[in-house]
Amino acid sequence: MASGSDTGPAPVPQGYDDLRLRVAWVSLPGRGRVLVRGRDAVTFVDHFTTAAVTRLAEGEGCEGFFADARGQVIALANILRTADGVVIDVGAGLGPLLAAHLEHYHIREAVEIEDESADRATVCIAGPVAAGWLAAHGAALPATPLGHVATSLGAVPALVVRCDPCGPEGYLAQVATAEMPALAAWFAAQGLARASSEAFEAARIEEGTPAPADLPEKTLPQEVGRDDRAICFTKGCYLGQETVARIDALGHVNRRLVALATDPAAAGAVPAVGAEIRSGGDVVGRVGSAAYSPLLGTGLALALVRDRGTAGPLTIDGAPARIVPLPVRGAAGTIAAATAGETLLETRRFRVVRVVEDCGDGTRRDRELVLHPGSVVVLPFVTPESVCLVEVVRTAVGAALLELPAGTLDRVESLADAAARELAEETGYRAGRLHAAGAFWMSPGILRERMHLFVAEDLTPGPQALEPGERIRTRVVAWDDAVAMCLDGRIEDAKTIAGILQVAARRGRD
Repeated sequence: MASGSDTGPAPVPQGYDDLRLRVAWVSLPGRGRVLVRGRDAVTFVDHFTTAAVTRLAEGEGCEGFFADARGQVIALANILRTADGVVIDVGAGLGPLLAAHLEHYHIREAVEIEDESADRATVCIAGPVAAGWLAAHGAALPATPLGHVATSLGAVPALVVRCDPCGPEGYLAQVATAEMPALAAWFAAQGLARASSEAFEAARIEEGTPAPADLPEKTLPQEVGRDDRAICFTKGCYLGQETVARIDALGHVNRRLVALATDPAAAGAVPAVGAEIRSGGDVVGRVGSAAYSPLLGTGLALALVRDRGTAGPLTIDGAPARIVPLPVRGAAGTIAAATAGETLLETRRFRVVRVVEDCGDGTRRDRELVLHPGSVVVLPFVTPESVCLVEVVRTAVGAALLELPAGTLDRVESLADAAARELAEETGYRAGRLHAAGAFWMSPGILRERMHLFVAEDLTPGPQALEPGERIRTRVVAWDDAVAMCLDGRIEDAKTIAGILQVAARRGRD
């Protein structure tokens, strides 16, 4: 295990606070770009990815896996539909490999496949005020995730893609390689902070965004945990679909991508890439990528780990490690600047702090924030057309509310494990299949709580396991009734309304 410091926590990488708190740009050298154009371009690409490319309109995009005939991942890509075909944006070094893979299967289709990786450069502009900064400087912006528009950054033509590799608000900008010096000079002239590659890596790993190093040979799409973003289970045939469908039928994979934090006592230590991850005497995985995490004050790694090997104590190269939920939000559910705020109140599940906020007019002011470790909410389908809700007595509002089962991330476990646990405790149901369906901030004006939505299917009934004092009753309702109750006011709980309507919208699209 490499050491970032012999005396304490490693220094925060240059530009990290700008990426997390304000806005910064960072160069992404070597990123791949493959252009597929021609009359058959969209249907051709659709035959080689887990994504439903034919359902995209011009200017829209999505994530998708490209796999070989055995269903093993070649690349995880951003797939962008354009006026004359498809642009495929992939991680560093993968452009030539993916272009050759597609060309191998190109027989008679009316398409041209071109690896543009050397001719195009990519930068990321990210941070909570990224959209405002770009708009204020004249850039047109896409409105939806992986939407993309042709615009200009200063005098430099660019394709701007809404993308979140290192935080909830971010954009990728693709420009001609020859224009990179001009773009960097324009950013500097406008006073836009530049973040280091180390800062980007730290934020990317904290967000759980996989890089090529995190997807070694023989990785299967469902092991990466991005089913809701990158896999369409209702599209037509594609290369590798048989393996994806078989895993979906089984309802589980043998490995999963997780984040592992090192022992806080060795705060400056960063796991070495390729380091062995052991549970007991067994090797259960190897580190894919790693960085110092300012959120946690420890080393943080992404790795594919055998599912059955995560129950016992874990080590990385012999040093203690633990799995932390993704995206990482820190032990107090916050970012580095808020962690340093003055603590006004601390309880078992949340903390109230006073922090200094930078205002848009250049002034600063005090603000009180509630720091929360985050939570999970589960939409359980008892049948394809009925769901289980819970009736919970809420002292804060003096009434019983009809809600989805949910709970706080107050222990060391993965998000999926937390969702399965809360579902079983509150409803008694055990899920045969559980998949992520999105995430949202609960009340971002004062509360830093990110809630992660899961859909549970193939349920098996069992006894509830309520905490002392909890008053929760289950209620199975028809799916159409649940949607109607969100719209007519019978359901008043925000997370329940958001969860049900988000899944209803996706069901409508599929």
